[in-house]
Amino acid sequence: MLRDYHGKDFQPHVFQNIADFWAFQLNNEIYLRDYPNVVRGGKKYFEIILSERHRYIYYFQSMINYLRGGPSKNFLEVGCGMGTDTLVFAREGFNVTGIDLTPAHLALAEQLFKLYHATGTFIESNAEGLPFTENIFGSVYSFGVLHHTPDTEKAIQEIYRVLEPQGRAVIMLYHKWSLNNLAHWISRRGFENVKDGPDSPITYRFSKGEVKKMCSNFSACTIHTEYLLGAGWGKVYNIVPKSIYLLLSKLIGWHLVIYLQK
Repeated sequence: MLRDYHGKDFQPHVFQNIADFWAFQLNNEIYLRDYPNVVRGGKKYFEIILSERHRYIYYFQSMINYLRGGPSKNFLEVGCGMGTDTLVFAREGFNVTGIDLTPAHLALAEQLFKLYHATGTFIESNAEGLPFTENIFGSVYSFGVLHHTPDTEKAIQEIYRVLEPQGRAVIMLYHKWSLNNLAHWISRRGFENVKDGPDSPITYRFSKGEVKKMCSNFSACTIHTEYLLGAGWGKVYNIVPKSIYLLLSKLIGWHLVIYLQK
């Protein structure tokens, strides 16, 4: 029996359930809702996703800049999905490795890197048991992933373990005290089921205090609140004035972006 961060018990097959969900609900395809005829895995498919992530994740460059300060260029993405962010880091000169629980994601990541003539390593693995020895990555990145694994704190400790001394990590987790969480609570809609069907088996939301507790063994932990709302809000995103959007993102944003140093 597995036990999560909140003390809830899970059966061992929960990881297979998570993998099966994300095989059906492929990460980042929310950006393709206006492109029903685009071919999955083709150049246009990836071009749209890369462009839209650049538009919505407005603080991406800040994460890159922080991880550049790691002690080496050896880079791990925990929960790489289809590899779009991994590709960005590869282009920035990092020696990239990506792990993911879902084979369908990894197949797309391999296809993406082939199309863009990039070099990277992709491994099927569980965030709570990384298949690496200690102290080998100068930087680790995990964006919107660890709130979907049963024991988020254990996964964070795995990141700590594989980081080199003075290594840096950036983790994004969903924010409990956010506009988006309130909207989902009121509407009773799922968090990740863009397509018809069930929601993700696990989707935690955390407070800053809970995050700091989980990251207490790191020598430095800074948390930024970002991303008021995004692609899931449709046209609402486009009508909110930019200045108001950025202000409210800092107060009640959906993303807790955690900057860590070992």
